Parts: sequence; structure tokens; C-alpha cells
Amino acid sequence: MKSGLPRLLTLLGLLQLAACAQSPGGPGAPAAQPPAPTTQVAADPKLTAQARPWRLVELMGQPVKPDEQGRVPTLIFSADGASVSGFAGCNSFSGQATLGQGPQRLRLGPLAATLRACPDMALEQAYLRMLDQVDGYFADGRQLHLHRARMAPLARFEQSGP
Repeated sequence: MKSGLPRLLTLLGLLQLAACAQSPGGPGAPAAQPPAPTTQVAADPKLTAQARPWRLVELMGQPVKPDEQGRVPTLIFSADGASVSGFAGCNSFSGQATLGQGPQRLRLGPLAATLRACPDMALEQAYLRMLDQVDGYFADGRQLHLHRARMAPLARFEQSGP
């Protein structure tokens, strides 16, 4: 005569699976509602600037000078305002841009950057740290100011290109 223990364990396992598959409130409880759709905030054309680069002119109150090749860090928003890319001083970067529900609210990141090593990385490191702190902006089509907590600008940019 065979032992009924393996069959009993299989039956108990199946009962546990069936119990897990039921709705959280038990039998007869209403099904969970799908999450409400999030409202997509329309991109600010003064911020996205027709996907032209913003050139960094001031970082943490200090003027930014071009490097030996005449380059400065840049920031480029996609036309829909959902992504950002640019040059950080040595490496290129890209990532998400999230326009908030409030007026001129903005979060950047997560950002990913290439991994080139350059002789002086101080400007790049400060620039990328600043981008991580941003929670607001002001743009008028010619200048862009990035802020944290609506205080003095973390950075100031000017529009480049025609």
C-alpha cells in the first residue's frame, strides 16, 4: 500500500495557489481598480527651445568659461520635454526630464553619461551634481535658469544657435 502523503502535499500546494489567486478581499469582493492615468504635462516651448542646445554660462553663481576647444556644458530638451541630453564638459549624457504639475516644475534624471576620462573633471562633476538637484526652472526663450526650492538659480544658460 502506497503512502498518501505525497498526494496530500500536492493537494495542499494546489489549495494554497488557488487561495493566492483570489482577489485580496476574498470571494465576492470587488476587483482592484486599475491605477488612475497620470496627466501628461505639456512641454513648455520656451524650455524645449525647438530642441536647440542651451549653453551653460553660470554655475552656482560663478561664470563658466569655454574649454580649450571652445566648448561649454550644454542641455538639450526633446520637443516633448520628456528627455534631456547634452555635453557635461568631458562626457555626453542623457536621461529623463519630468515636467511637474505646478508651474515651472522640473526634475531631471536618472541621467547616464559616457565614461571618458579628461584632465580636469571638476566642472563636469559640479554640473552633473547640479542637474540632480533641480526641481524648477524659468525660461524666456533666450535664457534658462534652473532652480532648487525656488531659490537663487543653480545654473543659468543662454540659447545657442539661430
